Amino acid sequence: LPISLTQSRQSRSPSEHQLLAMAEVPAAEVPQAEKDELFCAYAAMILKDSELDISEDNLNTLIKAAGGSIEPFFPMLFAKMCAGKDLDSMLKFGGGGGGPA
Repeated sequence: LPISLTQSRQSRSPSEHQLLAMAEVPAAEVPQAEKDELFCAYAAMILKDSELDISEDNLNTLIKAAGGSIEPFFPMLFAKMCAGKDLDSMLKFGGGGGGPA
């Protein structure tokens, strides 16, 4: 059954709480290496959208401004991985409806 938005939290079952969760696991349980990768990926998308270079310094600055703390090698590795790639084509998202019937 659909969950009513007015239904109180106390009356929801554990499975209903799982449906409303934003992630599969709590942030505290995500391994640090995965957090580091996510920080770099999100920072790179923000830099690309802002038309700024995806450099080690820019990644570090943005991650630090967001309150993040990551292993020092990740921004360098991520910047090298992004260098020379066509990120525009990688970041295009499909939009619109389905094809003709």
